[in-house]
Amino acid sequence: MLEKRGRPIGTAVPPTRVIIAIDGSGSMAGAIGGQSKLELARQSALGFIDGLPSTVQASLLVFGQQGDNSEAGKAKSCRGVDVLAPMSIDRARLTAAVKEVRAIGWTPLAAGLERAQVLLDTAAKPGEQVIYVVSDGKETCGGDPVAVARRINGGNTRAVVNIIGFGLPSKDAAALKAVADAGGGGFVNVQTRADYDRTIAMVRESNRQSANAVRTSNAISRNAVNTSDVVSDASLCISDLVDGESKRMSDDLSARWKRGEKVPFSSEALRLAQERHRGLLDRAEAFSKKRGSDEDAASSEMRNAENVQR
Repeated sequence: MLEKRGRPIGTAVPPTRVIIAIDGSGSMAGAIGGQSKLELARQSALGFIDGLPSTVQASLLVFGQQGDNSEAGKAKSCRGVDVLAPMSIDRARLTAAVKEVRAIGWTPLAAGLERAQVLLDTAAKPGEQVIYVVSDGKETCGGDPVAVARRINGGNTRAVVNIIGFGLPSKDAAALKAVADAGGGGFVNVQTRADYDRTIAMVRESNRQSANAVRTSNAISRNAVNTSDVVSDASLCISDLVDGESKRMSDDLSARWKRGEKVPFSSEALRLAQERHRGLLDRAEAFSKKRGSDEDAASSEMRNAENVQR
């Protein structure tokens, strides 16, 4: 059955980077619901990025996919952490790399997380970077994945570590949940194909919401820029008009005075010009406030629409 968990599997904020870390231990050749865990892990890798904005970078790594699962092959397997697809927006490359995942050795989970941390960057918000771990067992190479996950989540990467376990006994499930808890993420222990389908559906829905949030944010930003440009253009136009009229009137009056002409209407002309200019500037201010109010209303409507879709 699907394990209860304190945090959801997925993304709480629009992500910038996603890392899929797959267990390459020999036991991943086992089956769940008539399908191998390895094949489910491959499908999971694609599900984790399905629906994410095209700007989100993704990477695929496998841990334990060297040596073999005998004592003789343990040392090599425990050193084996391979980046099959480097961090990029190239989805085709990641999709092709998924086929390279094999079930071979032991489970160096801590080493896999450490390698994932190297692929991450400094993040402004918790959860902008996400690590999805797929495994069917606890650490078997002597590492401390709880400490590594805590460092990843608590350090400047602020990444979240989510874990999907395949057919885990209670002791192993508890161990992997502790890693996810330390990494600020969610944990699911999949026992059936139906469990798996529900979990991947949750991830995809989370991705959809993140994509919607990105589109909404971009639209709001564009509106803000457009409003600023329009208001600036209007203000500049009126300012140029006021300055031009003031200069022409000043030049005309000065020329008349130099010629010795009497200009009895100069005070009235200046008063009327100032009154006209104040009116123009008041209109510019009113226009600016109206555009700002319209922008706020449009932004609020978009945010409400996004919340309704959630």
